[in-house]
Order: sequence, then C-alpha cells, then structure tokens
Amino acid sequence: MATPHPSVVDGLHHVSLRVRDMERSMDLYRGMLGLPVKAAFDLNGNRFALLEAGSGRYIELVETGRDPRPAAEADVFGCEITRPITSLELVNRIGGRPFPVRVAFFRGPDGEEIELIEDETGQT
Repeated sequence: MATPHPSVVDGLHHVSLRVRDMERSMDLYRGMLGLPVKAAFDLNGNRFALLEAGSGRYIELVETGRDPRPAAEADVFGCEITRPITSLELVNRIGGRPFPVRVAFFRGPDGEEIELIEDETGQT
C-alpha cells in the first residue's frame, strides 16, 4: 500500500467569484447575507472585495464588467448556517428555492448558485 503524501493545503482560504457589477453583488453578499468586508481594492483594471464568511474563510468578488460565465454554467458554493428558519425566510424573500429542513439554494446576481447548509450531525 502506498504511503499517503502529506497535503500542502491546510484549509480553504477563499472562493473567488467573477461578477459583472460589484454594487449589485455587494447588495446581496454584504447587505442581505451580512458578510463584512475584509478588504477592497483595484488591481489590473478589476475591482476586488474580500468578504468574511466565518471561520477564517472568505468570498472574493472580482468585478469584470462583463458576464462572468456562460448562461448554462454556474458556480456553486455552500455556506454553513445555524439558524435554518431565518435562513429559509431569507431564501424565500430573495426568490430562491429552499429544500426541506437542512439545505437551501438560491442564485446570486450573476447566476452563481449559493447553498445554505445546516448540519447538526457534524458529518460535513
């Protein structure tokens, strides 16, 4: 049996999303989801925002000024939650499609699919 190679990755730092309009995306991620801005800057003609997503993890928004992906392609990332009722109410208000009890999905302003997960089992 082969000896496992030690990982050089200690954990996930951030997920990067290309967005068409920074203000529209900030309305969702900062305004409705309440993620605080850790840093915001311009680099090589693009605007960036790094939003705190909890536990030392971040969501990085990169404004490109154009459609970030083909219509049939979408990014997906999951966000752990601890208040499922409040979170499902938020998804319904945004116009998302909640799944029963533990998981809910909704689309962000650029078509990215966002998943809210409540996991009391500790299995994920």
